[in-house]
Amino acid sequence: MVSNNYNDLLGKIDEFIRKFYLNKILRGSIYAAAILLGLYLLVFLSLYYLNPSAGFKTFIFFAYLLLGFLLIGFLIIKPLLSMLKLGKHLSFDEASVIIGNHFADIKDKLLNTLQLHKLSENRPENNHLILASIDQKILELKPVPFYTAVRINDNRKYLKYLFIPLSIILLIAVIAPTILREGTSSFFKYDEYIAPKAPFSFSVLNKNLTVTQGDDLTINLKLTGDELPADVYVEDGKNTYKLEKENISKFHYNIKNIQSDKKLIFKGGGFSSSVFTVSVKPRPELLNTTVKLTYPSYLGKKPETVTSTGDMLLPEGTHVNWSFKTSKSHTLLFILNGKSNALKVEDDLSSYNATIRNSAKYSITPKNEFVTLSDSLSHQITVIKDQSPGIEVDEKPDSISNKALYFSGQVTDDYGFSRLSFKYNIKENNKIISTVSKNI
Repeated sequence: MVSNNYNDLLGKIDEFIRKFYLNKILRGSIYAAAILLGLYLLVFLSLYYLNPSAGFKTFIFFAYLLLGFLLIGFLIIKPLLSMLKLGKHLSFDEASVIIGNHFADIKDKLLNTLQLHKLSENRPENNHLILASIDQKILELKPVPFYTAVRINDNRKYLKYLFIPLSIILLIAVIAPTILREGTSSFFKYDEYIAPKAPFSFSVLNKNLTVTQGDDLTINLKLTGDELPADVYVEDGKNTYKLEKENISKFHYNIKNIQSDKKLIFKGGGFSSSVFTVSVKPRPELLNTTVKLTYPSYLGKKPETVTSTGDMLLPEGTHVNWSFKTSKSHTLLFILNGKSNALKVEDDLSSYNATIRNSAKYSITPKNEFVTLSDSLSHQITVIKDQSPGIEVDEKPDSISNKALYFSGQVTDDYGFSRLSFKYNIKENNKIISTVSKNI
């Protein structure tokens, strides 16, 4: 009987503990919702009226999320885990102290009962006396509803902290929905600067704000509205410049030698435009060209490597190997005498070779996935033709014998000659009976 009574007592204490944590969850939910709604009210009003920078908005956004996680974690999830007896939670002794403080007629009786039960387990020789005392105390405590020590309804008085920001938000949603809508939109677009609405609009007339690296760009701006500012400025990175004014509504801004993407914000009359982005595509470049020249064997000249200056004067039959060093290019378009060759670029290097027999023109055009340069490099190759040796021969008869002939002459060649042969035919009865060849 005593064991059953004691188990019933523990069940009543356990019921109190569950209600104790349920009360904490409800109150924590009210506090968390009230704090988050109050901060949300301040945030969307501030974003709507102050239009802070994207960096500040990013800080506010993540700070709000962090605070939300902390509030939910400490005020809701932590007591929920304790109610489920996961992690640290109230012991029966701690719960008995809270119950005793609430009920004046109980005071320490409940705690003493739990302590006596522990004593009975440690001192079995006096067990019957202790159990009798425990049973007596349990009977005295039985009429007391421990769970009533926790008053769930008391949380109603905290609802006012939730209703105040909620009512203000609902009121704004009814009478000024634009403030709520645009402030909330600005909050979630934390990485974007949203400019305040002006009595005029900024319109960029350029159809395209994409340029090739190193190019210049003139941005044409037009203002539209009833009240136009006298001057317009542009925020270009850390610098601010005044635009050139064409008339009351048109302005322009010149940018020289653009090397990287730019984010521009136009300002005038205390208002700012949205961000306009100038996108820069990498310019393919041919940095240098090295040419290896392998001359025809008849010249007896060793191969040589030169840094090409473009135009070349070459002997006929010279084998030319071009080596190209590029930047930001994936293809070179090499055109030789009207024939196109797409050269693949690997590690910024490419090459092409050909044997040159006739004068020709060639051009080199670097390309990448964004840009094909229109101003390709065009050069001339002039070929020196290999002319046949020039031979002049004079024939003179012998003044004494009509059977003797004398030959004299001259041989010329641009690159010299290695052998000269004299050949003649012997005839008999007007027929060639033999040919004689002699090296001179």
